[in-house]
Amino acid sequence: MADSVVSLLLENLSRLLNDEIKLLSGVEEKVNSLCNELKFIDIFLKSSEGKRSDEVVKEVVSQIRDVAYKAEDVVDTYVANIAKHKRRNMLSKLFHFKERFMVSHEVNAEIDKIKSRIDDIYRNRERYSIGRGEFQSQEVDAIAESFREKRRDVEEQDIVGLVHDSNVIIQQLKESDLCLKVVSIIGMGGLGKTTLARKIYNNNQVKKLFPCCAWGYLSNDYRPKEFFLSLLKCLRSSTSDCENLSEVDLKKKVADELMEKKYLIVLDDIWKPKVWDDVKGAFPDDKTGSRILITSRINEMTHFTGTTSPYYLPVQNKDESWELFCKKVFRGEQCPSNLESLGRSIVETCKGLPLAIVVLAGLVAKKEKSQREWKRIKDVSWHLTKVKDILKLSYDNLPPESKPCFLYFGIYPEDFEIRVREVIQLWIAEGFIKRENQKTSEELEDVGDRYLDDMVDRSLVQVAKRRSDGGVKTCRIHDLLHDLCVSEGRSDKFLEVCTESNINTISCINPRRLSFHCQLPCDMIYVKPCTRSMFFFLETNIALDLKSFELARVLHSATLEYSSQPNNLKLMIHLRYLKMSFDGNLPASISCLWNLETLYVHYARNICSEIWKLKRLRHLHLHVDGKVPKATGERVIMENLQTLSLYHNDKIVILKLQNVMFPRLRKLTLNYYADEVCYPSKELPGLPSLTNLQSLNITSEFAQLTNPNVFPSNLTKLILKILFPVDRLFMYTLGALPNLQILKLIEVVPPRMSKIYIDSESFLQLQVFHIKRSTIHRWELGEDAMPKLRHLVIERHYWSEYPKQLLSLSSLREVRLVDCPYSFVQRVEDWGLNKDCKLKIDDRK
Repeated sequence: MADSVVSLLLENLSRLLNDEIKLLSGVEEKVNSLCNELKFIDIFLKSSEGKRSDEVVKEVVSQIRDVAYKAEDVVDTYVANIAKHKRRNMLSKLFHFKERFMVSHEVNAEIDKIKSRIDDIYRNRERYSIGRGEFQSQEVDAIAESFREKRRDVEEQDIVGLVHDSNVIIQQLKESDLCLKVVSIIGMGGLGKTTLARKIYNNNQVKKLFPCCAWGYLSNDYRPKEFFLSLLKCLRSSTSDCENLSEVDLKKKVADELMEKKYLIVLDDIWKPKVWDDVKGAFPDDKTGSRILITSRINEMTHFTGTTSPYYLPVQNKDESWELFCKKVFRGEQCPSNLESLGRSIVETCKGLPLAIVVLAGLVAKKEKSQREWKRIKDVSWHLTKVKDILKLSYDNLPPESKPCFLYFGIYPEDFEIRVREVIQLWIAEGFIKRENQKTSEELEDVGDRYLDDMVDRSLVQVAKRRSDGGVKTCRIHDLLHDLCVSEGRSDKFLEVCTESNINTISCINPRRLSFHCQLPCDMIYVKPCTRSMFFFLETNIALDLKSFELARVLHSATLEYSSQPNNLKLMIHLRYLKMSFDGNLPASISCLWNLETLYVHYARNICSEIWKLKRLRHLHLHVDGKVPKATGERVIMENLQTLSLYHNDKIVILKLQNVMFPRLRKLTLNYYADEVCYPSKELPGLPSLTNLQSLNITSEFAQLTNPNVFPSNLTKLILKILFPVDRLFMYTLGALPNLQILKLIEVVPPRMSKIYIDSESFLQLQVFHIKRSTIHRWELGEDAMPKLRHLVIERHYWSEYPKQLLSLSSLREVRLVDCPYSFVQRVEDWGLNKDCKLKIDDRK
């Protein structure tokens, strides 16, 4: 993590030198010199990754990290002081002139001390012969070997709960297609992928089906010669004549052995697509019905190997976990009744991970089977440390830029359902997200999506919910991976989680990020200057001393209510992300936060017009009980704003926003109710000018949305909660949108005839149609309407008539019925859908 700290500091200093050079007046030369020193350290760290378990190396890396943090504090404090001085009037500036001069002098002296400390680190590095490229991944090899040994202990005959899993895989292997096919088992480390593959490999039915079988272990540390030799040992009685052959010759030998045979090859623990490219030439396709079974943590492997339906292995449930534990501990005997309750609570610490259960069972099996001894074991969780070392392999294999993003998940409570849009905005605020090419027009949010998708592919992050467009909406991480984030984050001073057990010791540590998962025992929170980000996840009402938090970049406190205005808010000029609830008005001092990129304001009575002065805002969410401010004076251009969400009861909000331009706005949410029932379509001026708008969500009582020019032509997603009768002209307006792919209609009221007609050749690009709480009884589709519709969601339906035309579309691949009456569900089931369409019934009541 020291690598990321130095890289992020360099990024921040470079931005200051380019964009805010006036704020560095008097110290710019020293800052430039410091940048140059840090560049050499950055090169050293990147060329020396690995061997961080060596105590001397660990100390050097720790010192580098601390120096980088100190440099960041010195420069940011100076910028904050200069910004404060610039806000003073002329008389006050003269009065504080000596103070300003002294501050510059002190910063120069502090930078000299930092450079001297860097020189000491370099001297120690040379003294202890720590050179570039010397940090090879020996520790990774050791952990990998440990992983291999532990997995050998998880015998397939002892694993329970894999009957269904193995049946699914065997069925895929038995498919009648004679072409060579790849079947994949995907899941996080320690989940039992290898055990399942071994169970299938040794299955009698599989052995009869494939006369020729071979097993090859790949791992993150792929060694070609050893791999091909291991396959040959399975395929022939002797390999003595192959020991000295080259990699190319060994690959050819394997191919020769498999020629014209029906074979099954297991490629266990494959990590990288380039490894697949290297080995696939050894497996001929002679149209014999041969199969390759791979296990991997990386979902991306399924795309490269051509797997059509990868199998994602789930964690074990509580009963399966307990059965596995008992098999290992009691070897066929029953667990004494007085130990079962305690034993089950011990097993639950493994969170359904078979490898963790086996390691734990190995410990318990050697101990006295008594309540006293088992209680002691429950209090000691060292067995999970071994499992975390194995899981850490996936973390170590992440690209350097993704590592702080992954550790950031430790900020959230265990089992927390994390909003992906929010966490990506936080990554951006922290400076973790960087474009690969600075000249590209790609948005940072899109880069963040790629980072997250990569972690999902590596089985480090679990998808909880997906958006209509298929992207990840919310996610979770396994509890053991969460523990890994917290422990790694703590050791790197990256983050600290405040719980009831450590609330009294927080004052003794110096974390950069502090997350509160417990009720706070005092009325006031004092923050150390080193803390740059703070998070609150339980509802509380305390005062926050913002004066000691003036170097902050993130304040995430949606559950923290402020009964009075935070007077020191104007001091937090480094703030990039702010999420707060106010029982009052948002202060005008918000305009001082010129670095702010994301702002969430909940339940404020009124919002000041100064909010439109925040030119770096990328995401703005306002939940206002009072009035939304009008931009005064000349037209304001919010050139960076991408998301605007307004929740309020101000009926002329659109008119108030006419003086504000949003050239890059991609998502707009307007949620309000007007006093009158009908408004003309001119109430939506300005929307067509939003040429980059992709998503529009409106909750209102507009009566006339029948002009096709009301909506921007680039819209791909439209959500409407509309409390007026929907007629044919309205649907024609929506159907004419050329790029609309997702449409959600909520509380749609039909016209008097209770029928909606969709014109021919309309909704040509629509793929997702979601109807919620509708009282429409009949839908009539014109010819070639909705030709690309793939997903239909009907939620809380009150129709009396069956929508046959909608459900008969040949393009449909999924129909979801959510909280619909049983009689309606029964009719859909009786009717039946096309053979390629799946019916899902979701009763959330």
